Amino acid sequence: MNATERKEFILNYLHDNHSLKINKLSEQLDVTRETLRKDIYELEEEGHVRKTHGGAVLANKTKETAYEKRREEFSEEKRIIAKQAIQMIEEGDSVYLDYGTTIYALAEEIRQLKNITVVTNSIPIISLLIQNDEIDLIVPGGQLRRNEGSLYGDLANNNLKDIFVTIGFFSCSGISANIGITNHHLGETANSKTMIEHSETSVILADNSKFGKCAFSRMAEFTEIDAIVTDRQPARVEEKEILLNDVTLYYPPTIFKEGSNDT
Repeated sequence: MNATERKEFILNYLHDNHSLKINKLSEQLDVTRETLRKDIYELEEEGHVRKTHGGAVLANKTKETAYEKRREEFSEEKRIIAKQAIQMIEEGDSVYLDYGTTIYALAEEIRQLKNITVVTNSIPIISLLIQNDEIDLIVPGGQLRRNEGSLYGDLANNNLKDIFVTIGFFSCSGISANIGITNHHLGETANSKTMIEHSETSVILADNSKFGKCAFSRMAEFTEIDAIVTDRQPARVEEKEILLNDVTLYYPPTIFKEGSNDT
């Protein structure tokens, strides 16, 4: 395992376990404690982690909150987004639902539909949609991320590479004019990237708190997506970049497209 792979492992480990001890991890990875200290020092310099006595935790700016807690945050905004997004799905569609609580809000709307196929690796969404016999549910599988209830990794990605859908819905942790669409977890991001490529239409669902922010891992550039659905008009700098890249921007009550006289 080289330095880049170790640092990726450290960040994924911290996202799943919240903290680490160098002594324990050095045994698990079969590397010296000094090597891990150097990796952690570099990650701290990059702003991703914070050193503690004998270990490390995620830096506050990149740390995720618990899944159940996030479901309650911006709940009305997520409901507004979901009500808009559901209108993009037609009978007979194949639909990919990514990870995240905004996608879960959409799944709550989708569970009333009939004659669609849903592909997802989110266990909370699987548990919700399994109750509807009119929805064909495909679960690619993968490694379990317990605190998020998500399945990710190489197994998931290998299975997703053979799946193509009519429309895919993706959540994110940040939308930045300079960086694009970003997320926290590298393993989940890799799976999201695959399905963005394999969706005829790829749609980002993001509440207003995500704009102007950048998380650890880039999921997509604006040129790689088709639409963004949000709950209100974004800041000018993000809106301008979105529209310049011919991405449709949905927020109530209007739809904006590149070149709109309203922007």
